[in-house]
Amino acid sequence: MKLYKYISILCLFVFSLWMSSCTSFLEENPLDEKTEGQFWRTESDAQTGVNGLYFGGVPYLHNIDVDGGWTPKATMWGGVMSGLFVDKRKDRTFTNASEGANFNIESFDATAQKIWTEFYIGVSRANFVIANIPEMTDVLTPAQIENFVAQGKFFRAYAYFYLVKEFGDVPYIDFPYTSLEGIYQERVPAAQVYQNIENDLLDIIGGNALPNVAFYDNDGYATRPMAQTLLAQVYLQWAGVPVNGGNEYYTKAANMALNVINGGQHALIQPGGSSNGLNSAFNVIKTTKSSNEIIFAKEYDQTNFNIGNSYAVRSIGTDAFQWRDGNNNNVFSPGGDVLYNAYLPCDMLINSYHPSDIRNMEKQFFFREYTDVTGVSHTLNNVGNWAWFDESSLTNGRDGDNNMPIFRYAEVLLIAAEGLARTGNEGDARGYLNQVRRRAGLADETASGDALVQSILTERFHEFPLEFKIWDDIRRYPEADGMQSGRLKWVPLATAAIQNKPEGTTWVGAIPEYALLWPIPLSDMQANPLLEGHQNPGWN
Repeated sequence: MKLYKYISILCLFVFSLWMSSCTSFLEENPLDEKTEGQFWRTESDAQTGVNGLYFGGVPYLHNIDVDGGWTPKATMWGGVMSGLFVDKRKDRTFTNASEGANFNIESFDATAQKIWTEFYIGVSRANFVIANIPEMTDVLTPAQIENFVAQGKFFRAYAYFYLVKEFGDVPYIDFPYTSLEGIYQERVPAAQVYQNIENDLLDIIGGNALPNVAFYDNDGYATRPMAQTLLAQVYLQWAGVPVNGGNEYYTKAANMALNVINGGQHALIQPGGSSNGLNSAFNVIKTTKSSNEIIFAKEYDQTNFNIGNSYAVRSIGTDAFQWRDGNNNNVFSPGGDVLYNAYLPCDMLINSYHPSDIRNMEKQFFFREYTDVTGVSHTLNNVGNWAWFDESSLTNGRDGDNNMPIFRYAEVLLIAAEGLARTGNEGDARGYLNQVRRRAGLADETASGDALVQSILTERFHEFPLEFKIWDDIRRYPEADGMQSGRLKWVPLATAAIQNKPEGTTWVGAIPEYALLWPIPLSDMQANPLLEGHQNPGWN
């Protein structure tokens, strides 16, 4: 487990005026400090540099809020912007602007800056690893060098994938900054960024540098199935708007997903059909640190390493803060002394699950009732997020120990299904889709054509409501298709009835097409003369 190295990760990147800075976790009393020139000397230096990849960049979105304290995490931006999830506090700029459909730079710039910077922190760390590790031949074996560089390329690809799908054309930097030379870079077309991402991932998938094992069998470090799954996601995104790669990339997405499926390292928990109690597949997903359904997770361990999961306080609304047990004591004493639901599922989502769908049953993904340790039952004013609920954390005033899934095998099955369905192989597409449906207690899908694609998109929404996948699918927006029907209608964004604009209502056309890409942060445009005048269209 890499977490034991967390406290010794150093502030490696001493120079970066433009793209990155030492994040807070690196600034908390490092055990020893070295300048960049003193670093990259020992095997310990190399391992520390590699460990830093897992605690910055895209994975670090799980640790930062979009707009200061008591606001949604940076992972939640897409759900809040879409209206499919609601921030109940409504006391910060980003969430108010999203709900009011005020898509202007003033409202979104601070959040855009935060996520842009974090993505480039990931790029910077990866570039330092990729550039320096190959020079350490006197202290590292060839196999170690290949493995460490492969991890660097994985995280560089991961960071650029988020940059290109959220910002479109972006500066592409593939070297570490150690001087002012070359600090200003112009935006590179999105298609070229995607090509660079593909090159990095194919390079490491094609060799043996990353072990071909499950994530938890590799002590939480990068594996070949992780790289394959990321590339399958990349191809799926590349195939659609705005790059419009089309069937070539839907085929590539399906084939890469099939590599994971056929590799045999990963499988569904309770594949024949989940139970619906606290031992269900979906509760195991929530608590597991060993299952091979998990292809990649953000790791936490508050108990042993003081690196805690803080999603629990966002799992349940503020009304629960007033609950009293049979001894007239507060039921919950959360870390930070506050409960708030910054990511409440909209009614349309909750009501769209079929009655037999286990995922919407009590204490699977969501919950409505809670019985405290004294036996007193309580009812929530709003549906809570059971997938994040952590009783120990909420009652003991601390962050939790549960990991947060990032890639799961169920998503691989649905990527294969979508790629195959969109390119005419509907029989196999239904086969992979129905593996996910059967586990959830649903009948097999028999649809074809666009109805099959819509079923796959709905399954993604129902399977990953609290794993932050929705914005990747938002170019077709989900609308209700009958109460508890198990179906959603996925329609073009421009004509969609967007949820919760304001809360509890819908508003046709509330998300403009230009908002599918974030604005380039103003401070970066002002600092870099090659970005000036090249803002994403529509943002003004």
